[in-house]
Amino acid sequence: MGPKLRWIGSLLILATVALWVGDATALIPASTDNQWSGLTLKAGLIALAGAVLLRLFAPVANLMRSGRCAVCGHPTERGRTYCLDHLQETVNATRDLSRNQTVPRPKSLH
Repeated sequence: MGPKLRWIGSLLILATVALWVGDATALIPASTDNQWSGLTLKAGLIALAGAVLLRLFAPVANLMRSGRCAVCGHPTERGRTYCLDHLQETVNATRDLSRNQTVPRPKSLH
């Protein structure tokens, strides 16, 4: 979401500059510039500020999420991804998949 907000904010500020240039060169009426340049500038700055805030709070959100099971969200031991129940389910599913896969025989060199 942060990169999208950054792009939207940048495009809105670019649109504001284009409106100012259009007004200065008399390509667009002054009423259009007066009506839209303030809105696009405010919206662009708000979007850029939101992108910066998301960028700053992303590490905090990652820290808050750690220590929880990836499936159910229950607290886990430090450094674990799954709680004990889901860890066992994951191990069993992985083992079943590896049993069902056929291993190709190596080709002989003769």
